[in-house]
Amino acid sequence: MVVAASTTSPAWTPFIASAPGKAIIFGEHAAVYGKPAIAGSVSMRAYALVTPRTDSHVRLLLPDIDVDLQVPSTDLPSKHEASMLAHPGDVVDILPASLRKYEGAGRTAVTTFAFLCGALLSAEQRASGFSICVRSLLPVGSGLGSSAAFNVALASALLRLGGVVDHADGPEERLLVNRWAFKGEQVAHGTPSGIDNSVVTFGGFLKYTKNAEPVQLESAPNLQVLIWDTQVPKSTKALVAGVRVLRDAHPEAIDSVMNAIGAISSGAADLFCKADTPVDKLEHYLADVVRLNHALLVALGVSHPALERVREATEARALPTKLTGAGGGGCALTLVPKDASTDDLDSVISELSAEGIRCYPTVIGGCGVAVSDVVAGEPVLSWLERAGVDAGLCKLADNCYEPALARFASLPNPEFAALAP
Repeated sequence: MVVAASTTSPAWTPFIASAPGKAIIFGEHAAVYGKPAIAGSVSMRAYALVTPRTDSHVRLLLPDIDVDLQVPSTDLPSKHEASMLAHPGDVVDILPASLRKYEGAGRTAVTTFAFLCGALLSAEQRASGFSICVRSLLPVGSGLGSSAAFNVALASALLRLGGVVDHADGPEERLLVNRWAFKGEQVAHGTPSGIDNSVVTFGGFLKYTKNAEPVQLESAPNLQVLIWDTQVPKSTKALVAGVRVLRDAHPEAIDSVMNAIGAISSGAADLFCKADTPVDKLEHYLADVVRLNHALLVALGVSHPALERVREATEARALPTKLTGAGGGGCALTLVPKDASTDDLDSVISELSAEGIRCYPTVIGGCGVAVSDVVAGEPVLSWLERAGVDAGLCKLADNCYEPALARFASLPNPEFAALAP
């Protein structure tokens, strides 16, 4: 059935949905064996600009991974089709050719988009069409939750379009966003743990234990950190399998390592929950256990020469560092004490950047998902018109918002600071 394009003005105005990335602070690998892990949201975020259309098409624009999909809204699965799937990832079996033209990360993103659109929007709600452009400050595939940030931003945007979420700032709305973001993660990863989308949705710090509800650590202070992307590819699946082989060969020794990592996570969670913990005591404790947790992960065989290079350079300046995530490459995390020397920070960033290791100064523990109609106190489109060098690029005519979308797609990363909630 062909739906006629609408000639009326859209009933809603553009808005932005955003979500942070995440970093695992303590508990990598041990979490697989039922030990607690501590994770926190990072201030680097993914931003989704959502704009109305009047031509009965939907557009997904992801400039960071070279995706620009435009299809009739009728190409998306129906709510009934989505509800009948045994697993969200099975949606790939019912997609038309128009939604199968990308490979790799692009294919995953489009498939997730198609599933969530089908599950959350009725034919009437998508009839006039809409466009979504997602920009992310999170490096893809680095273990910093880029997939979860995409899914949380996308789920909150589509729930807003469906009329069931407003600003995603209340507990019930966030539970709903988290539920659907997890289904998006299932499309992308098959059997995710749920920790990534939970941290990204709720923000702050979470204590996560397998097969238990995550616990929000309400009193945890924000942490200034440096996140290092070694740009060394890694396979989480292979690393987890390698640890399992090691445990099968030496169960008592490896279980003792897992117990020690779990004790670190539990101790940090207890300390985070004490609002009156002096900053000096907290910093001293965290420095100790960051180093200890890294040493235990090295014992599991999941470090990498590039991660050890980061640790060597930062520890030379008394900056405690550990790998974060699965290891084998990927990222490392350095705590920045309140009295850290600016010269030391600048010099280590310069030294490692010269070796091809990217540094992201950030904060762990900030806010979670957010949906907003304004940026820095002005409507989204007004901000977009002022944000570009060529403001004429965003001039609107006949309810066409595509120039604004193009401007958003080409914004330099520093401009996104204004969008952070």
